[in-house]
Amino acid sequence: MPQSFSVQEILQITGGRLIGKAPSSAIFPDKISTDSRTLRKDDFFLALKGPRFDGHDFLEDCQRKGGIGAIVSEDILPPSPDFFLVRVKDTLQALGGLAKFHQHRLGPLLVAVSGSNGKTTVKEMIWQILSRKYPTLKSSGNFNNQIGAALSLLSLSSHHKFGVLEMGMNHRGEIASLASMIEPTIGVITNIQRAHLGFLGSMEEIKEAKAELIDFLNAREKSWIVLNADDPWTPELERRALCRVMSFGLVREARVGASEIRWDESSLDFQLSYGEEKKAIHLNLPGKYNVANVACASAVSLILGFSLEDIAQGLADFKLLPHHFQVQMQGGFRIIDDSYNANPDSMREALDLFKTTRGKRKIAIVGDMLELGGKSRLFHRKVGQYLASLRLDAVFTFGDLAREVAQEARRGGVDDSFSFDDKDELVEELLLYLREGDSLLIKGSRGMRMEDIVKKVRMRLCSPTSLRP
Repeated sequence: MPQSFSVQEILQITGGRLIGKAPSSAIFPDKISTDSRTLRKDDFFLALKGPRFDGHDFLEDCQRKGGIGAIVSEDILPPSPDFFLVRVKDTLQALGGLAKFHQHRLGPLLVAVSGSNGKTTVKEMIWQILSRKYPTLKSSGNFNNQIGAALSLLSLSSHHKFGVLEMGMNHRGEIASLASMIEPTIGVITNIQRAHLGFLGSMEEIKEAKAELIDFLNAREKSWIVLNADDPWTPELERRALCRVMSFGLVREARVGASEIRWDESSLDFQLSYGEEKKAIHLNLPGKYNVANVACASAVSLILGFSLEDIAQGLADFKLLPHHFQVQMQGGFRIIDDSYNANPDSMREALDLFKTTRGKRKIAIVGDMLELGGKSRLFHRKVGQYLASLRLDAVFTFGDLAREVAQEARRGGVDDSFSFDDKDELVEELLLYLREGDSLLIKGSRGMRMEDIVKKVRMRLCSPTSLRP
């Protein structure tokens, strides 16, 4: 049973003021809700504000659903006598304060995973290795912002020995804020690549934003930072680290490495090494880039005393999360759903792997890569050039920026390059173009919701009349 909060503790932690009559019963952490749509009986609501929503608008709805009260930042009265309020200056800060207090009193060892690419996969791998031996919490999905991380911490219970949380960021200061709330003992930077250039402006700024994790760890005893030896920024970050450093890599010298790598669209085989020790690893995962993810997760596990054998057993049945290069057969067609997210580096990795897959023709369906700033169109043109260099058979693009991909691909010799601003129109034209035996890759930024195209194509391919004879 998770440790609870008394109303008096909530007032002390948040610096809040009680409005109305508080219940005598305790409030359990997993009963704190930030979403009125999923609120349950006896939940305690926290009214957050965002650009397109205001939780204060849903207090009456929460009361009708059986909620007992809410944390608010507006000077308002409770919607009924049996629904109390705690008035604070900032509800997001209040949420973070409750989460930090809760994890601090329980005291599990926490791992925080950051990086431009691969952090969700690495988080899942670490959790799968650790949870085979010990109760381990992980953040749900990509709960990697201030709200998601706080809710993950509130899910901690006294039986958890470890916790693995993901940390995302768009701006300077976010990693520092998340690290202060999570208080990790082990921090991970999977890589520093060209994601979020639109927010941060340069690779230098992205590096500095990630380095906030090192600044936090430097002030804590017995802390570790796990770094990618193949990343060009790592030598500088190592010099800045006063905490202990564990490195992983496939090319440069690292404490955790891999060799004899063999891979295709559905499997990986390699030798995982740590010092003089080696262990053969076989995984039903695609792509060479997942070897780096395994090495990164292994570095964390080795710090915590797990063996190479533990790691091999822990990852033996590991499966990627939805929309991470998932190969699906639909009739005579191979559909590769890699719609989770995209930036220039992950797009190239996906195209490299796509080139090796089976299929009579290789057709890329590419959506906009967002958050790339002033050079966004240049990055899209480079993807088009790279796609042409791989001699793929066709490209269908969705979005204004991805139009640049199709134009460059056509200049590079991919005659069948088409652009669309409407998903339904894209799917209609794609179905007319398809022939049995074709292989499709669907990828784009999270904001483009390219999984919609995956669903539409799969549904239509169930009907033979949708295809050209």
